[in-house]
Amino acid sequence: MAHDPLMRTVISLLLALGLAGPLAAQAGSPVLLFQPGMMTADFVSVDDGEPATTGFNLRFATVVPTSQRWLTLIVGANVTPYGTSGASRRNTNTPQLFVGNVFPVLTSGHTAGWLSVDVPLLLTYSFGGGGERNLRVYGRDVVVESAVTLHLGQKILRAFGGPLSRVRAYALLDQTLTPNRNLAQRIDRFNPVAFYGITVPFGTSRNSP
Repeated sequence: MAHDPLMRTVISLLLALGLAGPLAAQAGSPVLLFQPGMMTADFVSVDDGEPATTGFNLRFATVVPTSQRWLTLIVGANVTPYGTSGASRRNTNTPQLFVGNVFPVLTSGHTAGWLSVDVPLLLTYSFGGGGERNLRVYGRDVVVESAVTLHLGQKILRAFGGPLSRVRAYALLDQTLTPNRNLAQRIDRFNPVAFYGITVPFGTSRNSP
């Protein structure tokens, strides 16, 4: 069982959480993020016959802040529970697991509390991942993510208190760095997947994504 890719990925997630524990204890508690929204893929730089596709998406993540500004662990999963539109290779309701580090680019302190920008670098484990070199159903990829967060609750809904005061809007752009070939057997260096919706955080942290 130790050689199963899913088991290795789960073990990696647990080890990452364990290694981050001592540093996290110095910086605050982990933050749980519930992020319902939408996913859109194949909307730019795609071949003919590969239509854009959109679907309802659920994203769950745990952010583990540490005492180091450039070390913020993130672990989570995405799933489109009802699939996506059109006859697309991405029309699947299987989950994607991810683990990585969040690199801050612009904190909310520099935008009067309105906006923050981060660039997470992720290792993902998903259905069809790993490209043609992977003979298994699931595979791993390296993904870079551009994450923009609008702190709506803090700036507009603070008077309502409770969960509404913590609500944020998010927009993510995920680009696979692994050199996988598409259906036309060419490597597309820019074909991002977009995720967008709202974030409800549980827990507190310094400028968590």
